[in-house]
Amino acid sequence: MEKFELNFTEDDINKIKSKRNQSNIAFFIAFFILALIVYFMESSTPLFLKIIAYFFFAITGYTVFHMIFGNNSRKDLKNRIKIVTKVIVLNKNIKTRGRDATNYYELEFEGNNDIKHYQVKQSVFDKIKIGDIIDIEYSKESFWVLKIKLNSLDIENKDYVK
Repeated sequence: MEKFELNFTEDDINKIKSKRNQSNIAFFIAFFILALIVYFMESSTPLFLKIIAYFFFAITGYTVFHMIFGNNSRKDLKNRIKIVTKVIVLNKNIKTRGRDATNYYELEFEGNNDIKHYQVKQSVFDKIKIGDIIDIEYSKESFWVLKIKLNSLDIENKDYVK
């Protein structure tokens, strides 16, 4: 499908800042939880569990460092370019995660190499059919979804944080 580059609106800039802040908070919480786990590990903890914990701590630390000292959201806010295109719903998936077996609803797209999946709420998931064409606007560098619509129906999942 064709892609068009357009300039951000003020609403787009505010959305990116808000989504970036939500994402940063989630990463900082994960970073501190892992730091506490690694710090309070007892000497009786098996070595392989310590290695796994240090590995996840290092990945989280790298992500937090990258978030603070340079990421694509800053490039987006500087360049102020968004992509406008259409995607076709290739597949619909219901996935389960967590101990409480929480379902989440994911759409799989074709026609765009930047955004191939998107999580939606169940009410939206039930309305969408495979083969539907969805209009999508997203930031050029970090792929933050700014608008996503099926016909005139806004299907953006405002709870989703990448």
